[in-house]
Amino acid sequence: MALFTATPARRRAVMITLLSLATAGAVIRALAPDPSTLRDIGTLLLVLWLPAVGNLVAWFIKRIPRKAPPATEFASDAAFAPQLRVRLERTELAASMSPGASAFVVLVGRRGFVARLGEPVGRVLAVPGEQEAMLELLHPAGALPQLGAGTQFHLLVGTQAVAKGRVVGLAS
Repeated sequence: MALFTATPARRRAVMITLLSLATAGAVIRALAPDPSTLRDIGTLLLVLWLPAVGNLVAWFIKRIPRKAPPATEFASDAAFAPQLRVRLERTELAASMSPGASAFVVLVGRRGFVARLGEPVGRVLAVPGEQEAMLELLHPAGALPQLGAGTQFHLLVGTQAVAKGRVVGLAS
């Protein structure tokens, strides 16, 4: 076992030592004459309570239960419920992608939103040129404010950009 391995017992010992030194510093500061080196040393020792309190706060924060992370994929049995109408223009990479891909990322600037088309992406982009499609967003509350009518975006499957697009409007 390494000499500096952090264990709960060692953390507790360090915490007790820091708080003891801080208490000693408070006593020295209270008893020493005002303009003296001894009082300054007491002040320095008194500051040692800060890391101890920081460790205590970190310990309490670790005990707070975490909420479940948001979903990153659509449920396999979820029905398609479109929120947006979009116009897509395929890129050269669209021809090389698998025809069964249905989930992708809509990239607007530096923000990305998980989405899916009514049909698999490969099938929608099989026809060259621009075409209209319906889009469903995984988290519409966060994405819809960023995807107003006329917003330009890129469609990514994995890390490959397979299409450019523009939001036409809300799905009716």
